[in-house]
Amino acid sequence: MPYAEASVLEQRAAQEDPTVKLRLIPGGRQKSSKGEMRNARRIPLNCQVKIRATESGETAYGTTKDLSVDGVAIVTDYVPRFGQLLEIHVLPPQGSATKPLRALVQVRRCVQLVAGRSYEIGTAILKIRE
Repeated sequence: MPYAEASVLEQRAAQEDPTVKLRLIPGGRQKSSKGEMRNARRIPLNCQVKIRATESGETAYGTTKDLSVDGVAIVTDYVPRFGQLLEIHVLPPQGSATKPLRALVQVRRCVQLVAGRSYEIGTAILKIRE
């Protein structure tokens, strides 16, 4: 039962460090075709991200919405094409000892949040870069 396992992991993290509060967003294949169709769980993450289009070299900035083992959702004012390759550089939260994440991602979806100002880009991680 994956949901029970996630709950145990959250409790262990809270016991080890009371300041750590991870919240998992349910994911994985559902029985209903109208439900969540992602294969992996997502973790909410609000970090600054630099986005660079590999073809044109155009640069944009945004924030991450969530992260999973196979993708990342980004909120930005940049509007990509479906299937476009992007290089992202995600900065860790302030005061974190974690290294920045650099990856090559491919755009899977783009949803307008605020007309002409804000878009949510869903990406698939193709390659992690050092």
